[in-house]
Amino acid sequence: MSAAFAKLHPKIQEAVWNQRWEELRPQQVAAIEVVLDSTDHLILAAATASGKTEAAFLPVLSQLAAEPEESVQALYISPLKALINDQFRRLEDLCAYADIPVHRWHGDVSATDKQRLRQSPSGVLLITPESLESQFINHDRHLPRIYAHLRFVIIDELHAFLDNVRGIHLRSLLARLCVAVGVKPRKIGLSATIGDFAPAQAFLCPEAPDSVRVLEDASQRKELRVGLKAYLDAPEPAEGDGTDTTPAADTPSGLAAVAADVAQRFRGESNLIFCNSRRQTELLADKLRQVAEREHWTRNPFLLHHGSLSRDLREDAERELKSGQPVTAICTSTLEMGIDIGSVRSVGQVGPTWSVASLVQRLGRSGRRDGEPQTLRLYTLDEPLTQHSSLTRRLYPELIRAIALLELHRERWLEPPENDRFHFSTCVHQVLSVCRQTGGASATHLLDVLCRRGAFRHIEPNQFAALLRGLSAHQLIEQVPTGELILAPAGERIVESYDFYAAFAGRIEYRVEHDGQPIGVLAQDSIPAEGEFLLFAGRRWRVELIDHSGKRISVSPAKGWKQPRFAGGIGGLHPRVTQRMKRVLSEDSGFPYLNTTAAQLLSEARQTFADAGLTTQDTVTGFAGVEWFPWLGSRVLLTLELCAKADGIQTERDNLCLRYQKLSATDFATHRARIAAGTFTSGQLVTLLSDLQRDRFDEYVPEALLQTAFVSEILDIASAQLCADSPNLPRVEI
Repeated sequence: MSAAFAKLHPKIQEAVWNQRWEELRPQQVAAIEVVLDSTDHLILAAATASGKTEAAFLPVLSQLAAEPEESVQALYISPLKALINDQFRRLEDLCAYADIPVHRWHGDVSATDKQRLRQSPSGVLLITPESLESQFINHDRHLPRIYAHLRFVIIDELHAFLDNVRGIHLRSLLARLCVAVGVKPRKIGLSATIGDFAPAQAFLCPEAPDSVRVLEDASQRKELRVGLKAYLDAPEPAEGDGTDTTPAADTPSGLAAVAADVAQRFRGESNLIFCNSRRQTELLADKLRQVAEREHWTRNPFLLHHGSLSRDLREDAERELKSGQPVTAICTSTLEMGIDIGSVRSVGQVGPTWSVASLVQRLGRSGRRDGEPQTLRLYTLDEPLTQHSSLTRRLYPELIRAIALLELHRERWLEPPENDRFHFSTCVHQVLSVCRQTGGASATHLLDVLCRRGAFRHIEPNQFAALLRGLSAHQLIEQVPTGELILAPAGERIVESYDFYAAFAGRIEYRVEHDGQPIGVLAQDSIPAEGEFLLFAGRRWRVELIDHSGKRISVSPAKGWKQPRFAGGIGGLHPRVTQRMKRVLSEDSGFPYLNTTAAQLLSEARQTFADAGLTTQDTVTGFAGVEWFPWLGSRVLLTLELCAKADGIQTERDNLCLRYQKLSATDFATHRARIAAGTFTSGQLVTLLSDLQRDRFDEYVPEALLQTAFVSEILDIASAQLCADSPNLPRVEI
């Protein structure tokens, strides 16, 4: 063992020996030296199953073993309860040698265990952000004792918190905890998917990002094997009566062809197949079930795993994956995170992801054993062409996006997180939480703990004052004669609701049951009528009863089916991704991972691209109007769409193009010149939107603040002006 091993506490050394490790990995050695020999915060970046968790905990537990205190000394925060349960089992074994207690706190932990922690806080606590929020709401008087000697905060899957509501919520909770208890713990972030470390460093320590050390382990990079198969897929029928099974003699197409290939290549080993929507997982699982029945398999090894399924079904799938039997889970992002599912041989992806980061995270689930490559089989589904197909459809955008993402991954580029959002909605949530925690607080205290020293540093004092006035106008808070702000009755009702602990928007859900056993949940707006069919949990059902008062749906097995309706599935594209798509179409180089059909479709798309003149210009003019391809991402397309609306021009927008209907080339050139000249201001464009609410508590945020956020976070006036000032078209004076 190395010199770093000698720095560990003897009890932790004993634990390592009993794990039968022959040596520490390089990142573990480096982490021990940083944690034990400095006061720096730390980011550990390495591939999944590379030993990041041990790299963080070995030195942390050594310090806890050397200086035990009667409080929680290390707080581990995870985005998933399942990941907490996995780590709890791993840490229990590691901590047992040093008599360091390990606790967990989330919705499935018993009240008895939580009470035991409150009465005798110690060791390590594993928790979700929402459960930490619940401690502020329900147990605030215990916080100073629970966390009196908190020394470390370890954030797993750090990338999952960097640019979203849960992340800003977590940052706020940690800042409030430090103020309430008077501690300054060191922070350690773990991630497999960070490209630019500067935002991650600012997330962990906004006051001094340079005090956050980064240890990136490049030694664990795996050999990557990729195969891409392209298919043309006509839209699926909305429903069927049970007689829709494809005959064995037919040549399958589209998703049925994907299912046939999956059945052949994924049946004999443990794998994960990711889809971009819950709807697509259900459709693929149903087609695989048809294959299994048609070919008389003795066992169908394909299981489902997505967020709408019951916890029991999800955990059953996880146990099957860890069993050692050949099982493949068809899943959404629910299995992106690093929960323990055993060794996965390969990853399938149906349809390209919307970001390189998501692709990398999913790919990291394979090749976890030493010497084993990461294997990806990617399937694309573009629409068959007709005489009415748009130019975008003729470019086979799913295939081109998949290639662009793979090439950007090969260059090790990742989308940077957007850490400069205002998050007014989450700030509203935290104002209500602090008022509940304290029983009342002055506006000055709220500004200090939430903005000046807290997570909402982009919110100026005048904006925060406007936010408080908005909450007062909605009767969520009120001011008492002594000046403190307290919760008004309407605010109390919000805080007391069962789903308040989460700062992100919830949904009204109905429980789906068969013979009294839970199958999963469906959002209220996704429920079929009684007597209709339902495709759910990989099986076909008939809806027998909808109990609206009990929010319960009773189903029975059926042969008929109807496409499930789930929210989500559409994402935005970063400018770098669309620019790479243009480059794929412009160049003539080949890609060795394409199958014959994919290579042929790429050739057709490139020919269409060239014939349309898009090699040298970004617009195509036809009888029906003008099509503009800026290749600058989703934000610019939305900005240009609003510019057209401001000029009274009708448009249609897809992920690559803006179509100006019945507009002449001359009129378009005039409109484009107005954009380039800066005629349209952000303030003007934002007023054209009827609904600016994007997050859970936006309905309580003043309109002016929502407009400020939308302009800053969604529109991109500067890039729209630059692309409008293209030298490819003649300038038209206004």
